[in-house]
Amino acid sequence: MRYGDISSFQSGVAVPLFSLRSHASVGIGDFLDLIPFARWASLCCFDIIQLLPVNDTGSESSPYSARSAFALNPVFINVQSVEGSSAFESEINEAKDSFDKWTRLDYYRISTWKRSILRKIFDNGYDQIKQDKALADWIGRNEWAKAYCVYCTLKQQNGESSWKDWKSFRDPTEADIEKLWTKFRKDCLYQAWMQYVAEKQFCSAVSEVSKMGIHIKGDIPILINEDSADVWADRKFFSLSDRAGAPPDMFSYGGQNWGFPTYRWDVIEKDNFSWWRKRLAQASKFYHAYRIDHVLGFFRIWSIPEKEATGILGHFEPSIPLTWDVLRNAGFCRESLEYLRRPNYSVDQLRGFLGEETERLVPKCFENLPGTFDRFILKEEFQSEKAILSMDEPQAVKDSMLRVYWNRVFIPTGDADTFYPYWYWYNQPVLYTLPQNEQNKLHELIHANEQSQNGLWEQNAMKLLSVLANETDMLVCAEDLGAVPPCVPTVLKKLNILSLRIERWARNWSVQYSPYYDMEDYPRLSVCTTSCHDTSTLRGLWKEQDFDKNFYWLHAHQMGSAPEEMTPSVVRNILTHVFTANSLFCILPVQDYFALSSTLSACEPEEERVNIPGTVGGNNWTYLLPCKVDELMNVTSLSSEVRKLVDERKRRPMWKI
Repeated sequence: MRYGDISSFQSGVAVPLFSLRSHASVGIGDFLDLIPFARWASLCCFDIIQLLPVNDTGSESSPYSARSAFALNPVFINVQSVEGSSAFESEINEAKDSFDKWTRLDYYRISTWKRSILRKIFDNGYDQIKQDKALADWIGRNEWAKAYCVYCTLKQQNGESSWKDWKSFRDPTEADIEKLWTKFRKDCLYQAWMQYVAEKQFCSAVSEVSKMGIHIKGDIPILINEDSADVWADRKFFSLSDRAGAPPDMFSYGGQNWGFPTYRWDVIEKDNFSWWRKRLAQASKFYHAYRIDHVLGFFRIWSIPEKEATGILGHFEPSIPLTWDVLRNAGFCRESLEYLRRPNYSVDQLRGFLGEETERLVPKCFENLPGTFDRFILKEEFQSEKAILSMDEPQAVKDSMLRVYWNRVFIPTGDADTFYPYWYWYNQPVLYTLPQNEQNKLHELIHANEQSQNGLWEQNAMKLLSVLANETDMLVCAEDLGAVPPCVPTVLKKLNILSLRIERWARNWSVQYSPYYDMEDYPRLSVCTTSCHDTSTLRGLWKEQDFDKNFYWLHAHQMGSAPEEMTPSVVRNILTHVFTANSLFCILPVQDYFALSSTLSACEPEEERVNIPGTVGGNNWTYLLPCKVDELMNVTSLSSEVRKLVDERKRRPMWKI
């Protein structure tokens, strides 16, 4: 769907669909809840509502762990609106009464219940459903549907285990899928029927929201779960020997390993990017705009060997490696380079890592370097992070073993003539065993190699992102956080893709004190926000120990010292400043608007947070609004406050680019 012409600064609200609650929904926000929420958004004069991904994630609560790039999550179906649901009215009402008492979302219980009640409705009406021509037409128009439905059916038959653990059909052909569709037609049709109902409800909700003059912005994760219908049925597009993640940074020494397979872009390109084109066509049914999650991955992805647990031993793909020819011409011999890639040790050197455990661990975990009796290397069975972390040893021993394993200048690859620098190569003990002149030469070569990557990444991103930017008429936005290469702003601007500015991180990190950028200096082609689903809220930020309130308060053009408490009046001052951003869009999380109301922000700030990256369980993905969306219309003081901010922003002249 087309966003339309933009003649004024746009404002909006971000909310996870699962966080909405209404008098009609059962336990979790659903597609139809967008309608009453949009009525409140319209009262606030918002232009846009931004959602997290709504793809099917099965039993996984994270919306970024999709088991299909195309299928919607049936958990967002409003069951009372499904034809035939009246036969189960008492059961639905009983579940609703139970779920309505919860203050946090129990995704697994709700999704399990909802799929169960949908199955009962389907079975009860099967004689009519199997003859439904509209459903049959929908299946025919969506070529991804049969593979997805067969995958879900087989997964259920295999106790929801990964396709990698199935006894058969782990690598299906198109003929296999057709055969299985016919063999298990009723179960497959159940999966298709849920998708048909979900799409119908979502489209209906978006249509009603659009009539109010409000746009919907979706979120398209760059990656797909390995245990997904796409990887199962379209294996050729994915590399299962690698995992995607993020390199180490100031927040994570070991980087991030997301566990998702990387793409085989060469195969995707030969196929004219058909998989991505179809994915965008599916998204365009629902969205006027969309956010590309981790857009840096289209420039270069952090690729990690499948056997590793953290992100520390990855490298950027694509990237230009150092080659044997370059290193040989610089004076390095093959033996030295292999030593820097897979170090060997004397017992005394190992003692520096393993301490008093050395004598016990050497015979268990190490073997002699071939041709020597006093130099040791790790045994093959311990040459991975997963192997070391699974050792039956105290954590301190595992940490010591990891330091041995990480001690290298170059990471191992399948090519003996290419050399990718280890992220922390510059401070590893093995480096300091070299003569000083060789250390200096490596610094020079690796630094020059780092500087040579930008052109390759720009070329790669222009090729890949051009497909996304030009395939549909949706407005394209990017999540460009992290270690951003210099070419990123150039490419996004060329393709008219909006970047992201999270105010707390929009700072000039290269100069002393890392000052905040002025809001008026934000790029016009950007989305500005105070927080996101992976950060604390504005109220939560105020309580973080390492947060300099006074420095931020000065940036917000406020007088005196920063107040100790984040009261609604303090929030009003901050949001007034944020809304002066030169960004085309200002889209804040609903929690940061609720901070303008003492009633809607009565809970502790940590209770408002949606997700803490790198953690599992806890309160992640369980946030529910403190009131039903129908009731938001009655909080007139809040909508009045928000409307003032939005109206003032709309009146600001747009002359500055």
